[in-house]
Amino acid sequence: FPPSTIPSSLPSSSTSSPIFESAIVLHSTNNTRTILGDEKDIITSIGGTVSSLSHQEETRRSGCPSIIFSTFRRCFPRRNSTSTARKSRGVGISSPSSSRLRFGCTRFLSLMGSGVSSASSPEPDEMYSLSDRLAVLLAHKPLRLADMLKVTRMISESSIDERMALTNSTIIQTILDLLGENSNADHKPDSGGRRNRQSRRNSAHTSHRGVGYGHGSTRSRWDIERTVEERLQREEHLIWLLNALVAFVVGKDDGIVGPSWEETGTIRGGIDHVEAIASEIGQSALIPLMEYHLKNDSVFDVSEHMELYQALLETAAALSLVPILVPLFVIPYTTGAKAIKHLIPKFKDVMSSYPNLLKGQMGSPDFRMIEFIRKIERYSEIVTSVCREYERANGEESAPSTRPSTSAKRASNEMAILKNFPETIDTPAQLAIFYQKALKHLQMQTYRFIGDYGKLAVPFTFKKEARNLNPFSPSMKDRTKRIAKELASMPNALPLNASNGIFVCVDEGRCDIIKVLISGPDDTPYQNGLFEFDVFFPNNYPISAPKCSFLTTGAGNVRFNPNLYNDGKICLSILGTWEGRPEEKWNPYCSLLQVLISIQGLIFVKEPYFNEPGFEKYQGTEKGEEYSRKYNLQIMHATLTYAIRDQLRNGPDCFKKVIQRHFWLKRHAIIEQAKKWLVEMKRDALDAEKSNKRKDSVSFDAIYTPFAQERTIQSLIQELQNMQCPVDQ
Repeated sequence: FPPSTIPSSLPSSSTSSPIFESAIVLHSTNNTRTILGDEKDIITSIGGTVSSLSHQEETRRSGCPSIIFSTFRRCFPRRNSTSTARKSRGVGISSPSSSRLRFGCTRFLSLMGSGVSSASSPEPDEMYSLSDRLAVLLAHKPLRLADMLKVTRMISESSIDERMALTNSTIIQTILDLLGENSNADHKPDSGGRRNRQSRRNSAHTSHRGVGYGHGSTRSRWDIERTVEERLQREEHLIWLLNALVAFVVGKDDGIVGPSWEETGTIRGGIDHVEAIASEIGQSALIPLMEYHLKNDSVFDVSEHMELYQALLETAAALSLVPILVPLFVIPYTTGAKAIKHLIPKFKDVMSSYPNLLKGQMGSPDFRMIEFIRKIERYSEIVTSVCREYERANGEESAPSTRPSTSAKRASNEMAILKNFPETIDTPAQLAIFYQKALKHLQMQTYRFIGDYGKLAVPFTFKKEARNLNPFSPSMKDRTKRIAKELASMPNALPLNASNGIFVCVDEGRCDIIKVLISGPDDTPYQNGLFEFDVFFPNNYPISAPKCSFLTTGAGNVRFNPNLYNDGKICLSILGTWEGRPEEKWNPYCSLLQVLISIQGLIFVKEPYFNEPGFEKYQGTEKGEEYSRKYNLQIMHATLTYAIRDQLRNGPDCFKKVIQRHFWLKRHAIIEQAKKWLVEMKRDALDAEKSNKRKDSVSFDAIYTPFAQERTIQSLIQELQNMQCPVDQ
């Protein structure tokens, strides 16, 4: 700038943030180096005003071409401005603040890599240690990408001696502490929230009774976009910190001639610096963080956070190459936790199953996911082999790995399970074991829904929508991949036990056409029944919720629940068919699994009468209890008639094996259930005749005919008593 344009003073900052006030840098035409003015040449005010410039007139006379003003901010906290400024306005005064400012300027320029230096001053790298520079970068809150890239690069390019020096400082401990801070919000339960959730579960008005949609508010302060943004920010911080930790362990491995540590399974250059902080790593939140995330068996969820999982597995593989740290992966870190050596192979197997699922329907391969799986397989191999060597050296033998059985062997096992099923079950635990073994492999299956010429070969509620959509269109590629990831996650996530279960059947050629079978939970009027649903994914999925229809309606004669209409409509907030709070509605981060769990948990409840909006006012009253009991009595009969007898006789072919095995294993329980209903029905009919209050009973649209219902139930009992083992048919 021309000298005439330089102001004699600078306005003070109006902000309250820490600032570094002013400095004058003099560029000389006769010398190529740049000098920083002496303390006497730069007269500053802590309040932000340069009161005098002693060299300004002298500079004009010497013909200096320019004077550049540089204002450095955010270096030191602002001091009490008024009194301090008055003391340091004199030209020849050298105050402590002035010395501190000069030192701060030099330090700032050194750390930030400025070209401003003095001829006699040492280079920045010589003045400040690696620990000092890393400490400045890690002190920024929140962490910044540019800073963390510098941290990782500086650690990676450091020598063994420099990394050993880091172990004597607090840098690595700071990184481990930051890992703990950013992981707490993800896997540490909030005690207050947990207590509130537990109290809601124990509440008689929300746990086993109806949902009570007729009260409450649809307003909420919950913001899903903000929640997702905060989670992504924490994940970014975790990824940066994990990368920095890996850089500390392996160094700049790619700069060494030859294969990388990932290929050789060894760290070149020594591991003394890692062994020096072994106890800090063991006491940090790193292993609990790995255990928490590696339990995730949802391909869909992992695919949304691949960078984090890759960083976790890379860190595990790098640390496992340090012998003193191997026990952290072999031994669970606390009671009830699982060892990392068991979680990593299982996680790898779940991810590896995705590329082969619905391979012909996804068009081009998902190269990003395939590359991620390749790296996961390599990291898993490193950890597994190291842990195996450790156990062999310590005389421990790992449990034999389970290999998938062949179809013939599995069929033989199924036959033995079903034929050897005892007539009486001593405990529910025994029934659960048999049920799991007989039906687990049928929980997720495929069936040919579309026949020749692309026409649906089975009844399907959304056949018009399916016919008008081409799933193989390039515009549908992302939609198909999303559906495939969700379906790949279901085998390990769908609930299955003797009390309740969910079974899914997908079309062989189109993954967007699905049929679902949900078993009624125990201790509800839907107990042991099998309820069928049709599911279709719209063309703008996952922006819009999947379409669902209820099929077990007795040809439109039965309404099983206030939220299940006899025309198949399902009234549920997550499906957009009922107004709910924002957190209850569908959003692109939801999945079909959440919809199915919501149907099972919110609709198939113990007292569905109170699901009717407005009926919650009768909860806890004698009148309400009586209405609920009568309503349940009719639901029990409908379950026995339409969800058990009709399914046993004319169930969908795609679920034929599931239906036969379910009713065979639970036939004794269903017979007892039917007999109990007969007793209650007769008592209710007798009481109604005596009190002459038949008109107050809650029933279906059909005429209340107890004796006709009794004949239906007696025929069901007879069928179950004569039922043969499914493998003999």
